Amino acid sequence: MKKDRNEDKNTVTTLIGEKAKFYGVGVGPGDPKLITLKAVEILQAIQVVAIPKSKMERESVAWEIAQSHCPSGVSILELEMPMTADESILQAAWQSAAEKIEAELSQGHSVAFLTLGDPSLYSTYSYLLTILRERLEPDQIETIPGITAMAAAAARVNWPLATGDEPLIVLPGIEGLEEYEHYPNLVLMKVSRNLPEVLNHVQRTGSQAVLATRVGQAGEEIRLLDPEEVLEKVDYLSLVLCRKPQS
Repeated sequence: MKKDRNEDKNTVTTLIGEKAKFYGVGVGPGDPKLITLKAVEILQAIQVVAIPKSKMERESVAWEIAQSHCPSGVSILELEMPMTADESILQAAWQSAAEKIEAELSQGHSVAFLTLGDPSLYSTYSYLLTILRERLEPDQIETIPGITAMAAAAARVNWPLATGDEPLIVLPGIEGLEEYEHYPNLVLMKVSRNLPEVLNHVQRTGSQAVLATRVGQAGEEIRLLDPEEVLEKVDYLSLVLCRKPQS
């Protein structure tokens, strides 16, 4: 039998006060042990969990991580966030999601929006945040940081992301990659369809490169890239760490 969400009222009031709040909760890259204590604290007291989905029939990895930390009677708010470059479709999805979240808040229900990794780095949460900051009081919004996939991948292979005074460049794709060849440390996101270009970069610069796929999740693969190998496509949840040898 589901527990009534009001059973946790005292806990929620202690945690967040009288106002319902909107939380952006980073749950880490996939390993349930990499969720923060702060995120767990919020999830244990929350009334509504918002789960973004590219397709409604797909399971949510973020929810799989968070589920065991939520009250058994927590309400689930599934939000469809289509994967498209069409700005009008995206704007409509963000507006719709923001309205649904605002409706829950208006009923006194605090909402935790789940995101893999960190909510402030290339996350759908940022778009909702922009909308809801115009509609909510500042103290009604709180962002809970999470461990990123790039940090987890670097830890798995015992690599520093950067040392000393070195810069670290994080690119959301590989377009214009040649402009960054002189930097010692690169993180390349969204590489699933562009691995040949990444391998060319590794060859030209003499860098070492690590391909990390589904870090901390089922099907995880983390390995050094051989610049001579032939790769056309990998899982969407993949990134590459590039590091030039120290001179």
